[in-house]
Amino acid sequence: AIEKNSDRFGDVFLQDASDDVDMISVQGPHSRELLQSLVSSGHSLSNEDFQFSTCQNIEVCNIPLLCMRLTFVGELGFEFHVSKNASRELYEAIKKAGKIYEATNSVQVRDAGYRAIDSLSAEMNYRHWHADVSNRDTPIEAGIGFTVLKKLKQDNSDGNFDFIGREALEEQMKIGIQRKLVCLTIDEKDEDGNPVLLNGFETIWRDNECLGLVRSSAFGHTIGKTIAYGYVDLSKSNTGAPKITNKWLGSGAWQIGDRDKKYDAIFHKGAPYLKQKGE
Repeated sequence: AIEKNSDRFGDVFLQDASDDVDMISVQGPHSRELLQSLVSSGHSLSNEDFQFSTCQNIEVCNIPLLCMRLTFVGELGFEFHVSKNASRELYEAIKKAGKIYEATNSVQVRDAGYRAIDSLSAEMNYRHWHADVSNRDTPIEAGIGFTVLKKLKQDNSDGNFDFIGREALEEQMKIGIQRKLVCLTIDEKDEDGNPVLLNGFETIWRDNECLGLVRSSAFGHTIGKTIAYGYVDLSKSNTGAPKITNKWLGSGAWQIGDRDKKYDAIFHKGAPYLKQKGE
């Protein structure tokens, strides 16, 4: 899609550099303080100088890289996109600094893989491309309308606020949402007393009517519950509701079906884990 539309932006070319670049992510409330001491190019990682969802070309331990301020775990965090030739050197430098920071600040600095990221992002109601969001799903259906609503609310008669898919979204908002991504948690245990683990494509039920399938799931270790995300369709039996609303979603009794068994589930309008002020 990027290549198809590249001619709209003038002299643009597309190059796949996936095999040449590694990514190292440092996440957590202490990530800024830990990393700032390693920045060798004079750049500041402060909130004023490096705002969320922006990127800068900087040097860390004299290694040039692209730094992005992003998070998929709900905390302050930074991503380093660095040449494969220098990624090990960078990783070892961060680990060395992490040991010193841990000893002086009594804060654990640990390696974590994608299972940890999946668990934390599920607790924070974040979306995963290809699992929670695909090219079939619209931002409105996926609950990330904030990415387009600012432009949608603007008068586009002069084309200044146009984007690919705008007309389809305007029509969808006019008609009303007919399918939507929902977040459910399961408190129940399986027959062995363990948390219910889901693999995807389990059925989602509201008031004993199957309305969709689970798209992604994870166990939330902070909240101690299984978390599931999936798209549900508007109930065909509910003729009084022409569109899906949070009120309609919250008023039903939810279950997730897996291998001839249904588990009671709780609908969450927002994130299953709600951070307290100051966390």
